[in-house]
Amino acid sequence: MKRIIPIIAMLALLLSSCGTQRQTQPHRYQTLSQKASATLELDQHKYTMGCSIQMWRNELIILSLQPMLGIEMLRMEATKDSVILVDKMNRRYTVIAYNMFANQVSPKPSFRLIQDFVSAPITPEKDQKNQIDFSFGNHTIRITCKFSQREYDTLNTPKRLDLQKYKQVSLRDILPL
Repeated sequence: MKRIIPIIAMLALLLSSCGTQRQTQPHRYQTLSQKASATLELDQHKYTMGCSIQMWRNELIILSLQPMLGIEMLRMEATKDSVILVDKMNRRYTVIAYNMFANQVSPKPSFRLIQDFVSAPITPEKDQKNQIDFSFGNHTIRITCKFSQREYDTLNTPKRLDLQKYKQVSLRDILPL
């Protein structure tokens, strides 16, 4: 079980650091809620898990990763300037500024890239999938998300996690790099 937390954290961090290569259409809604199945391919390993995404346009994106039985094990809250990764199993979190990886990650991380990836148009011809390739050092990582149950303008005020219940740690404690 302890081996899966770094894998889940890596998936959340990569989703927060990448953008789609597709052209996106102008946004015509304020909120987006959807379910997805995310697959992370790293070296010769492949990991698949369920996730749910809630987005308040230009404000906040909440990604909940549920690798087993729909239980939220890791949560990511992306704002305009940073990403908060919360390891719910071990009750700890870390805050990551986008510029922390600016010279190490390609494409360059930003809130806009996350927003474009999770809200990119889905067409039946594309089998409702978004795929991105991510470069980190000598590694190429592929993330494929298959989106389902997309709903627009159904969310109310964001429900941010109360971080007082969690211990703040460094990124290396959650995701050994």
